[in-house]
This record gives sequence, structure tokens and C-alpha cells, in this order.
Amino acid sequence: MAELLSTEGSRKTRFALLWMNLASEPLISLYTLIPFILRKDFGSSMFQVSLFITLRPVLSVFSFYWSAYLKEGKGKLIVNLVSASVLAYFPFLFFPWVNNFWFLLFASGMFQLFSKAAFPSLIEVLKRNMSKKSRERAYSLFFILSFMESGFLGILFGGFLDAHAVDWKMLFFFASLIGLTSILFFTRLRVPSLSTSEEQVEVQPSLIHPWKESFRLIRQRADFAHFQGAFMIGGSALMLMAPALSSYYADTLALSYTNITTARFIFMAIGVAGSSLLWKKGLSYFPLLKLTLWVLLGFGLFPVALLMAKIDLWFLYLAFFIYGVAQAGSHLIWNLSGTFFSAEQDSSPYSRVNLLMQGLRGAVMPLIGGILCEWIGATSVLILGMSLCLYGSRYLFKRMQPLRS
Repeated sequence: MAELLSTEGSRKTRFALLWMNLASEPLISLYTLIPFILRKDFGSSMFQVSLFITLRPVLSVFSFYWSAYLKEGKGKLIVNLVSASVLAYFPFLFFPWVNNFWFLLFASGMFQLFSKAAFPSLIEVLKRNMSKKSRERAYSLFFILSFMESGFLGILFGGFLDAHAVDWKMLFFFASLIGLTSILFFTRLRVPSLSTSEEQVEVQPSLIHPWKESFRLIRQRADFAHFQGAFMIGGSALMLMAPALSSYYADTLALSYTNITTARFIFMAIGVAGSSLLWKKGLSYFPLLKLTLWVLLGFGLFPVALLMAKIDLWFLYLAFFIYGVAQAGSHLIWNLSGTFFSAEQDSSPYSRVNLLMQGLRGAVMPLIGGILCEWIGATSVLILGMSLCLYGSRYLFKRMQPLRS
């Protein structure tokens, strides 16, 4: 693969990745506020909040199918990136004129479906156009820059929303326009082909083939199976807690938009920015599974600090700082894991497994979390989520032992 990498191609790919991160952040920043908006301003039920939260992970299954049949052999990597970007952002252009929960759900679903659908192709483009060291450095640095941008935007959006200075639907409109500009840079990329021995064998499309391919990888690679098992437990815990979080913020802590945006876009951003380069350096010194274990411990500490915010609001900011540190590691590990496990082969099948597993746990856990919130309360659900994260750490620690021997 080394001979496929060119300086010009690497430069253009790096800039396209940078612009994608910066241009997508306005909409992503607003999107993270939707559960809070639904609960605080829309007066949505816990079922509606849970339904919205379910969109992100469960649509990964459909993203999984989209990417599975846009094979590189037909020159579809760039086509996938461009078409998925258009479909992800386009529905938000109609936001100011449709004041309806179900259209919000539809637009959000399109965004989650197609932003994830582009993911395997994006990672494979990075792998072919950039060296391993350059790829990891750029991915970490641009993630930090996007969070610095989100810190500024979060405070700005929070002030606007608290002061009712602008309609939040108009913010989504302009953010989607900015996000669409990333396609201009994707269309300029050229991707080298794999060697003949590395090319994928064409298969006839079927509903079960991507599933068979994914579970074959899990059966054949014990380390990959343990990685997926740990993320399944930890990811399930976070999805279980997600409906409880919006209720806990709005109902228990009675937070303002300024409170939540300060926590999310300042303290979480500090956690991300302060730890991303450390996580990136850790990839060179520690096994991927060990880093994943530390990520799960971080996510387990998040609800502990959050529950203490009843005592003092500063624990809210501490909780988001801890979450930012864990999220920085999770983002880097989850997104680049395919390039680690695939070695010199096509990374797309491994990335698709990530999407599939995310979709499977997302199909049920947010809805269960919403039901449990009604039955036992948000606080109890947060405690349950914390316990699952810590169990995931123990699960991974026990399964790392045979791999060392």
C-alpha cells in the first residue's frame, strides 16, 4: 500500500478531512441539543425523546447496507461520500417551514443514516491516501479543532436560545448549508486502486451477505470479537442512559441552555482537546483493547460525577470533562479500529461491523432506557448505566489475559 500514497493526494485528503470536521460541527453542535430542546421547549414525552435517541444507533444498520454495496471496485468511494453528504444535510433546509415533531424525526433520521453511511468509505479513503502516522495525527488534531469550534458555537447557541434571539430552526437551516460545502472538497479527491491481489471479489447483492461477512470476521478474529463485545456493553450502557440524561438535566437539575452548552461545549471540549493527543500517542504504546478498557472506565465515572451535581453544579462540569476524555478515546479507537484490525487489507468490512453492532444495540437500549425512566426514575437508570460500563471494563480485562499468554 505504501506505493499508493502520494504527497498531493495526502494533502488534498487532509484538507478535505479538516473541512469536513469544521463544516459539520455547526449542525452536530445543534443536533446534540435536540433531546434537551424536545424536553424543555417542545414538551415531548419520554417516548418521543427515546424514539429520537434510538434513531442514531438503529439507523446504523441501514448505513451498514448502504456502504456494503457501494464497493470500491466500481469506483464508488467518492460517490458514496458525496451522495451521502447531500442526503444527510438536505432535509434540514426545510426546518424553518415545518414545525412538526415527525418531520424533525425524519430529518434527524436522514442525517444519522447518511452521515454514518459515508463512514466506511471515508476511512478507506484516508487509509489509501494517507500514511498511518499522518492519518492518526490528522484525525486526532482535526477532532480537537472541531471541539474547539463547538465550544465557541455552543456558548453562542446557548445564549441565543436562552434569550430567544433567534429561532432554533433557522440555526439548523444555516448549519446545513455550511455542512453541504464539504462535498466541494470530496469531489476533488482521487483514490488509488488496490492491487489485484487485494481487490475485493464481487458478490451478488443479498440481504444476508453483509451479515455473514461481518460475523465471519468476528468468528475468525478473537481480538476483534473482544473489541466488539466491550463496545457492545459500553455502548449499550450509554444508550440506556441517554433518555435519562435529558430528563435528569431538564427535570431534576432544571438546567438552562447556558448551563448545558457550557458543560457540553466548554468542559467536554476541554476534556477532548486535552486528551486527544494522549490517546493518539497511546495507540503507539498500548494494545487497542487496553485503551478500550480505559475508555469504558471513563464512561463509567461520568454518571458518578453527574449524580453528584445535585450537591453542586460544578460536578456537572466535572462529569462532562470526564466524558470528554473518554469520548476522545472512543472516537479515535472506534473510527480507526478498522485500519488496525485489517492491516493491509480493505478496512471497510471491519468498519461496517462497527455500524452493525451499533445498530443492534441501538434498536432496543434507548427505548428500554425510556421505559425504565418512567418506572424507576432517571437517577436509577444512571446508576444502572454506570454499573454496565464498569462491568464492560471487567469483561474486557478478563478476556485480555489469554491474548497476552
